[in-house]
Amino acid sequence: MMNTATLIKNTLRSRRAQILLPAVMLAPIFMLLIYLLFETSKISMSKVREQFALDNAAYSQMSSASVYLNAVAQVNGALPYRVMKTMSTVLPAKQTAENPDQKVTVFDVFYAAGAFPAIGPNHELGPNGAVSNGLPSAEATSWGFQYYGGKRGDWNKEDPELTADEEGKVVLTDQNLISNYFFGATTIGLSAIKEYATIFIRTGSIYASQKYVYEDVVDNGRMFRQSYYLNTQNCRKSECAKQAATTLERYELETKPFELEETRFYVSSDFKGYVGHINTYPIDLNMKNVMGIPLFQFAYLTPESRSKLKQLARGVVLKQKYKLPENRFNINLVQRYQPYVRNTISLKCPRSSNNCVWPDPIPKYSIKVGP
Repeated sequence: MMNTATLIKNTLRSRRAQILLPAVMLAPIFMLLIYLLFETSKISMSKVREQFALDNAAYSQMSSASVYLNAVAQVNGALPYRVMKTMSTVLPAKQTAENPDQKVTVFDVFYAAGAFPAIGPNHELGPNGAVSNGLPSAEATSWGFQYYGGKRGDWNKEDPELTADEEGKVVLTDQNLISNYFFGATTIGLSAIKEYATIFIRTGSIYASQKYVYEDVVDNGRMFRQSYYLNTQNCRKSECAKQAATTLERYELETKPFELEETRFYVSSDFKGYVGHINTYPIDLNMKNVMGIPLFQFAYLTPESRSKLKQLARGVVLKQKYKLPENRFNINLVQRYQPYVRNTISLKCPRSSNNCVWPDPIPKYSIKVGP
């Protein structure tokens, strides 16, 4: 019988041994490779998850700003203007009218006084000119909102100033037109004034609601942190993505309402019940006393917010460090490599100043997320 030494010697010389021995030696290497692939996949998945969370959170937070600014731009011009266009009742000319064949509507009486801006470009065509304007194209970068006849020059700028007549009243119906066309107080005047006030009360209410929602969701980066948490769930909601959230908090935006208190509306005297009466008289209303709140006209960006929008147009870089999962090799990768994710978020409208809120409002803010 062969002894043990001879058996081993013969085995090692066989072909099977030449394959088995390297396989046995390579087995640990294959196991190590599998572990490395598994741990690398964990790191890669963690990186992808954190990057997606950052992109999604940044977009969600900035979406609230985009919706807010577009809503304010809408209530600043297009919404009240389109509602006012429905006030198309033609007023009869008085016997003393300078141009009795001209068609003047309730819209004209308010528009000619500077009670609201209208879509351009035809602002100087005279009463009712703006009503016939066609809608701007979808590609337009300006809707040309301006007040009639160059009125409200101190209002129609980025930092508006309240101007009134010599008695401190803001006139909202045109006295010259009412001197020539019958805007009877009891027949149409008071109801038209009430409708005008109602339109801007509701417009102001929409603005206030949008402002409240925006300020609520961006407070302490609430929208950003909530979105980040839902996509990672590896942090507390109040502390999620603190580094990036702190950066975004510096770009919270603020608008201020432009409101009226002391107002004056001219109407025609119609107590004698006929159109030929030429007398006009003013109705003075303190809107805060009558309605409980001032009469909203529009909202505008604060100087600080306009500066922030210029930076947001160029893009703001967000960086967020994150914690890698533990690995089987007990290597502290966070301490060694300090991993982080980053992106660039921008908010812009088609205007070099990036101010499309006031003056010349247009609701065309959009968001872009890049590397």
